[in-house]
Amino acid sequence: MSISLKKIKNKLIFNIRQLIFRLDSGAPLIGRPLVAMWRFFCALKFIIEKRTLKMKAKLKYKNDTLNFDKICWANPGKIEFCLNKAFNKWDNYGKILAGDWDSQGPKFEDLDSCRAIWQRFKEGRKWEETEFYQRLLGYISEGEVNRGCKNKEELNERFKNIDLLYSQIKENGYKSKEELHSPEGWLGKLEKSSAVLDDVSVAIGRNGQLLFIDGRHRLAIAKLLNLPKIPVRIIARHKKWMDFRQELIAFSKNYQGGQLYQPLTHPDFQDIPHRREDSRFNIIKDGLSIKRGTLLDIGANLGYFCHKFENEGFDCYALEENRMCLYFLKKLKKAEGRRFKIIPQSIFDYNNNQEIVFDVVLALSVFHHFLEQKDAYLNLIKLLKRLKARELIFESYLPKEFGSRSFYKSYTPEQFVNFIIENSHFKKAKFIGNSEEGRPLFKLT
Repeated sequence: MSISLKKIKNKLIFNIRQLIFRLDSGAPLIGRPLVAMWRFFCALKFIIEKRTLKMKAKLKYKNDTLNFDKICWANPGKIEFCLNKAFNKWDNYGKILAGDWDSQGPKFEDLDSCRAIWQRFKEGRKWEETEFYQRLLGYISEGEVNRGCKNKEELNERFKNIDLLYSQIKENGYKSKEELHSPEGWLGKLEKSSAVLDDVSVAIGRNGQLLFIDGRHRLAIAKLLNLPKIPVRIIARHKKWMDFRQELIAFSKNYQGGQLYQPLTHPDFQDIPHRREDSRFNIIKDGLSIKRGTLLDIGANLGYFCHKFENEGFDCYALEENRMCLYFLKKLKKAEGRRFKIIPQSIFDYNNNQEIVFDVVLALSVFHHFLEQKDAYLNLIKLLKRLKARELIFESYLPKEFGSRSFYKSYTPEQFVNFIIENSHFKKAKFIGNSEEGRPLFKLT
């Protein structure tokens, strides 16, 4: 379907929706059944579209440019559990596996090796006082070669290397095995391919959870030092996770112009093309005087800002009414174990015409959509009057972006800010920066 035909179709659907909901307000005997039919139509359309995406996703990853040998950067805090079963990283490297191999095992922090790292470097104990050391010494005393050690002296030398590793990471930062390994000659280059697998390695389960496989000392030290991110190797992925990845790629190609609107925060999705790197996050974070509290993102899309601000300690709410975005929003939330709440409705319907009270509200490139039609414009005024936030972050559109596109009301960014102040409890506005596209961002208080 050409772009012009898509525009005509979308405009027709929008006008039908507006007419139905006007009838619901003015003539409920006629409008109510039509609203019910409309919602059924939308639900059916969503089911068909989702199944179409899944069919496209099953074309055996044909359109995926995933590099199975890539380094991913992950927050160590996100690696919470180990695999429940023994998992050979060499045999399974780069594989996509079905089945129940991804069942959740013990918590990483409950491993005696992790506890020993904490006891050694946080509590100042000797290695000999840890359960981990004594367990390994017991194996060696029984004649077993463990961790390459045949006797107590070799074991002590190995633990000295852990002391050295801790000091290097603390003083020089965390480096991947690829950065540390400088091969010489053809033999060294051959060895490099296996040496890099000594990075912290994980598998990705069906729901996106990062499950620990190997590299326990490095991961435990990274957790102890509270490092924000470390390089990890993804050894294997569950087939259901890859199917979901393909759905995302199909969604970006068929519904988002070939690229997702914003980056995704999950380590395995950071290579999926997106239109904007989103410098807005740092601009907003630096511009806020509130550093904790409740935050509402109006038109959350796939939840980028809720993921990011939850990391900053905010109690986030993602408001989104688009059914397809909601489908991915929920799955991405589960994949990263997020706590933010999802509000699946229009901002005009939210909270039953009562006051909307949050510490921070994000209205990023969303309010200008309500300037196109008179009904939406009047609803925007009603919304602003009941919006009781301590701080509102508002991103305005630029009129030149839309050319000859008609609006019921058209404002410059400064006029738009004044319009918000005139119709809300906000009294002051401060410019805090521009987005990548040059759209101005304001903080209203």
